[in-house]
Amino acid sequence: MTEATAHRVRPAGDPLRRALELLGDQWTLLILQSLFLRFRRYEELRLRLGISPTALSGRLREMVDAGMLVRTPYRDARRTRHEYRLTERGLELRPLLISIWAWEREWVEGRRAVLPTLIHLDCELATSAPLGCAACERRVDARDIRARRLDDTGVVEATATKRFRRKDAESLAADPLMFFPDTMELLGDRWSTGLVVSALLGARHFSEFERELGIGPSVLSGRLSKLVEVGVLRTGIAKTRTDAHDYRLTAKGLAFFPALAFIAEWSRGFEVPGQEPDITLEHVDCGNRLKPILLCDHCWRPLLRNRIQFGGPVQLPAPPR
Repeated sequence: MTEATAHRVRPAGDPLRRALELLGDQWTLLILQSLFLRFRRYEELRLRLGISPTALSGRLREMVDAGMLVRTPYRDARRTRHEYRLTERGLELRPLLISIWAWEREWVEGRRAVLPTLIHLDCELATSAPLGCAACERRVDARDIRARRLDDTGVVEATATKRFRRKDAESLAADPLMFFPDTMELLGDRWSTGLVVSALLGARHFSEFERELGIGPSVLSGRLSKLVEVGVLRTGIAKTRTDAHDYRLTAKGLAFFPALAFIAEWSRGFEVPGQEPDITLEHVDCGNRLKPILLCDHCWRPLLRNRIQFGGPVQLPAPPR
């Protein structure tokens, strides 16, 4: 990915940061997944996920406030209750969940054997759902993209808070459909997300990451080490005197680009009129702004929402009636 810098002043608000705060949380991703499987009622979600009432209520409230969900009343035997349904803004996130599925299935050891396959109903073949450009309907990856960003701040202003606890991960790890192990090393910690975005934009050295993110040296060192440990970054000998090492994305790290592209695109829904996005992605081959879509890697048609379904090796749970 190459980068150009736009010399403009950003209006108030930070859509990308807001999107990362919402989606950089495993409970939120798991709630989204459950809603796509039509688990819509509060008790259904609580029992399926084993989430505490406080955590569930907080996430649902945030998702309603962000326009991802709407509360809909229904009547049970005793009183009127509410269920949660995805709005169009929420439905727009299905490609993000599919891109996470595709990345973990391809790059995380042991996941291919347990994660379901995705079937494109138009050609009736299993697909890996590669990223495509909506303008030209051709496959793209991080190397095909030129990124342009505003130059008055760093890429991501982050707070290093993690709301998904280790014991939560341990309780869900037995169900391969409800656990995103390596994904949460990237999205579950906003500093790590910022580092990956910075690396995609061309940052290589410790000092560059430090300057881009405004992150403390000890925190930065820890996050870089973790990303090297999970195989997203690799280290080399720096050619400058100020940095002992440089850090470059591995193939595994570059392959996470589709998820970040969908988050960046979805964040534009938070922009106010006239606001320039922090990061604009351009498909170099066709010269258009990248509007990410998923393609079938057999017939190369776009994967429309109602023309895909998951199947073995793990059967999805039947949705409640």
